[in-house]
Amino acid sequence: MSDKRARRVIRLFPDYGHRWPLWENSTAERPTKYTMEPADFGLSQNLTSRLRTWYDAWDAEVLYEYGWGSPENEAAWKEEGASIAMQLREEVKTFADVEYEE
Repeated sequence: MSDKRARRVIRLFPDYGHRWPLWENSTAERPTKYTMEPADFGLSQNLTSRLRTWYDAWDAEVLYEYGWGSPENEAAWKEEGASIAMQLREEVKTFADVEYEE
């Protein structure tokens, strides 16, 4: 029988009501609180700041009522999200995979 544990999966996406766009489902081996924070993964201060700024930009658009203020805002936000996902993957590569959902 293998001693290899399943890798964790961190999901990256914003959602109203949780100011950190980090999520992780519980498993039998590893129960989680689902709505995660940078400290839960030991993320760098740089990435933590980028996550907060990225979420705040998304939240400021009031998408649920009006959508993106401009195509440029949306494109810039998506580009930053892809870059954040790359940095997150690098920072957690020893223990988790990252799923980025725009």
